[in-house]
Amino acid sequence: MKFLAKLTLFLFCSYFFASAENLSAQEANLQIRGKVLQKGTKKPIQGALVSVSEIETLLTTTEDDGSYVLNFPQQGKYTITATALGTEEPVSSTVTIIDKQSNINLNFYLRSSTLLPEIVVSAERNPNRISKTVIKGEELREIAGSSGDPLKGLQSLPGIAMSNGSSSAPAVRGSGPGDNFFYADGIPVGKVFHYGGISVFNGDLIDNFNLYSAAFAPYYDNVTGAILDISLRNPRTDRLGGKLNISLTGADFLVEGPAGNEQSFYFAARRSYFDLLIRSVERNGVTLQIPNYSDYQGKYLWNMNFDNRLSFHVTGASDSLRLNIASDSDLARTQPDLAGSISAQDLSATQAVVWDTRINPGINNKLVMGRRFSQAENVVGSAGTIYIDTNNIFIREQLRNSRQDKHDLTFATSVTYSEVNLDLNVKNTNCTQFNVGCDLSSATMVQLKDKLNFYTWDVSAQDRWRIAQKLVIIGGLRHSKENYLNQSYTEPRIGMEWEWSEQTLFSAGWGRHNQLPTGQQIARNFGNPQLSHIRADHSVIGVSQKLDNDWFWKTEAYYKKFGDLVVGVNDPAINYVNGASGAAYGTELLIKKEATDRLSGWLALTLSRSERRNDLTGETFRFEYDQPVNTTLVTNYKISSEWSFGSKWSYNSGRPYTPVTGTSGTYTDGRPIPVYAAINSGTLPDFHRLDIRFDRHYIFDTWKLNTYFELNNVYRRKNIVGYDYGPNYDKKEAIEPFVIPFSFGVQGEF
Repeated sequence: MKFLAKLTLFLFCSYFFASAENLSAQEANLQIRGKVLQKGTKKPIQGALVSVSEIETLLTTTEDDGSYVLNFPQQGKYTITATALGTEEPVSSTVTIIDKQSNINLNFYLRSSTLLPEIVVSAERNPNRISKTVIKGEELREIAGSSGDPLKGLQSLPGIAMSNGSSSAPAVRGSGPGDNFFYADGIPVGKVFHYGGISVFNGDLIDNFNLYSAAFAPYYDNVTGAILDISLRNPRTDRLGGKLNISLTGADFLVEGPAGNEQSFYFAARRSYFDLLIRSVERNGVTLQIPNYSDYQGKYLWNMNFDNRLSFHVTGASDSLRLNIASDSDLARTQPDLAGSISAQDLSATQAVVWDTRINPGINNKLVMGRRFSQAENVVGSAGTIYIDTNNIFIREQLRNSRQDKHDLTFATSVTYSEVNLDLNVKNTNCTQFNVGCDLSSATMVQLKDKLNFYTWDVSAQDRWRIAQKLVIIGGLRHSKENYLNQSYTEPRIGMEWEWSEQTLFSAGWGRHNQLPTGQQIARNFGNPQLSHIRADHSVIGVSQKLDNDWFWKTEAYYKKFGDLVVGVNDPAINYVNGASGAAYGTELLIKKEATDRLSGWLALTLSRSERRNDLTGETFRFEYDQPVNTTLVTNYKISSEWSFGSKWSYNSGRPYTPVTGTSGTYTDGRPIPVYAAINSGTLPDFHRLDIRFDRHYIFDTWKLNTYFELNNVYRRKNIVGYDYGPNYDKKEAIEPFVIPFSFGVQGEF
């Protein structure tokens, strides 16, 4: 009996403890887990509060990845709520916990508050503040009339001359569009615009722009205009995602995400499709096959460790354009050699690797190595053919030491090796801005088949010396050399930054700059391989002030002096000489309202003068991009979290042009020879235009739909960009720019 009693007690205890263990395990498994994510993007929200209405003490906060876990004491019906700072109203969900459903996965999607914009704190990519304008890519993408292209929005900034309605490379402070240099993540950029002025960059990849309009630092390349330093954003690391965009003229996609431990990537590609919808258009005997373009960009980022970051970049772009000009058209009667088929095709590609190294606190090094290839093939009626391919290998290195109390030192060097293959058989018109009446059909046919190999290199140093608590003196020196024209230049750069208060900065700068003439001007047979570089001296003084968190203004006055400009001459032995000079001066004002609430935008005003002088003849005239008054007002208003409205009003006084006053004699083929007035002695009517834009955003739990619609030239202003005098020069008809009256875009973001 005792044995049976002990056995019974043992079995009872075993059953009791087993049941208790099973009950504890069951209660422990009464869990709800999940993530709190940003609505539309699925970005994890750290520190979000997740609470249970029925149990006040049951609550938790989310981890770095947005995850949370709630353990419930018993089964039942519960209301769970998630909320976070910087989001709109809390989101709740009711869940019933039963035996068979004891582990539940529940995600919450919180919508970001439009009244609390995301604040991103980032270090200055370049400490120099002289003649510098910084603007976010997002701000430029949302400008009315830009179709989401940030580089189109650049024409809304002060000091940049408008092209009377056509979008192209900017002309900055009295320089031409070809006098600028572009960088993207420190990589020299070759092809920047497609035919028609559409930039080759995917707008969603551009983080911000640093625009240096004058007296820029010595470690930037040799140009006499301006430097545009573009920063591309890093790929996302939280998840794989992408965007698909369809606009009026083209479509593109973007895919990005993590690729392993501390590695991420993005790849974007785009192609126009207008040529697939409309094959060609015909006007006045000229048949245009709708041009097409394509481009791609890719970036692979590897954060090797705290001190080293490696990134790989690939970019490419191509364009194709075809025309057919009837022999009886006015254009063919004016220039018979243009009759027939005209085609232009070009492509470019860049591959580069960038190694960013933190050697010590305050000492950083950037090494850029890459290859840039371009190819152009043109057929110009019976005027000839042009084939050029270029292969550049480049290395750039920049070392910055900012750890010293008073000195911020930057040392840089770069080397570029170029190989150019030329196959040219085309009529040579050695026209420049100093020549009028250049006639293609009566020009001489010139041939050149050659392979050129040459290099350029430079070294530079800059010291930002804080000689007082609020005063910085900048001294820099650049030495550059190239062995094609066998020219070398040593050029100083100096500047001053006086922080009069925490909100007010006075700045001044001066620099000497040079630029290689164009390829046609220095090529054997076509140009003069004995030319010197174009020279320019930049002077600038300015003041800027931050009024509060919202408002900012700055004004600058500048003077640029140009020398050794290239002039075409009637001597087939040399074709061109360094025989001209020029000057540009003006003042600019920028008043900017930051996007801290519903209203944002800026007012840009430029008053300027730009002139050129032919030193061979003594003739002085206005530069072709001279616009004495240029102003732009950009506004953006967030009506709600779904709707926003933007506008851009542009005005500039008319650009100069050279009128035709009559004819005098004929060419050998019987065409009349036009007689021109003084160069750029005429002035086009003032230009002004209003564009508006509506944005509508749809936000779903796991994706977004962004749409925009633009109306261009709303009040239908008939702006004039030139005049057509006809084949006999007996009429004067105004030429208006082609403006697409509307534009739209639809983008899905996943």
